[in-house]
Amino acid sequence: MRPVIYYITITPDGMYADPDGGLGYFDPAEEEHRYANRLMRDTGDLVMGRVMYGIMDYWDELDLDDPNTSDVEREFATFWRETPKHVVSRGDPELRANATKLEGDVVEEIRRMKQGDGPPIMLGGGAELFATATEAGLIDEYRFLLAPMALGDGKRLFAELKEPLRLRLTNSTTYPSGSVLLEYARLEEPR
Repeated sequence: MRPVIYYITITPDGMYADPDGGLGYFDPAEEEHRYANRLMRDTGDLVMGRVMYGIMDYWDELDLDDPNTSDVEREFATFWRETPKHVVSRGDPELRANATKLEGDVVEEIRRMKQGDGPPIMLGGGAELFATATEAGLIDEYRFLLAPMALGDGKRLFAELKEPLRLRLTNSTTYPSGSVLLEYARLEEPR
């Protein structure tokens, strides 16, 4: 069975975006970016919400021939463009060549994608998609990059959960920028 990995940058107060939808004050350093590059390189399919897909449009637009584009950005953009994307949307979003709208029940579609062998499926999106996939037991690994800042107000990642999410820490990495990567596996049974 293919694992599903959920990866997102959040603040220590649980926000994945400020009230305007961004984390403009946080600019990941090269080490954090290289980690995201490896995740994208190793991903077989990417399932994401429409809003996140729109934010990530930057990587489709990035000029890879521009001498001002850093190697780490060029590498991420290349992996991003090569990875098949499945966009969860109630509407009819405008999609690029390597993206399709995920049709039908999102839980059943992700379960179908998980069947068989193959590279991991990465899940990216906000609180609603996060809660839906978590409550359905679809996510195998949670990876949170904690930005060294607190927002106080914004979009709360855990706001849509109906039950506590019990996790087991499997790895942590502290970066020179002050951010911390926390990697977790989901605990199936309460202790």
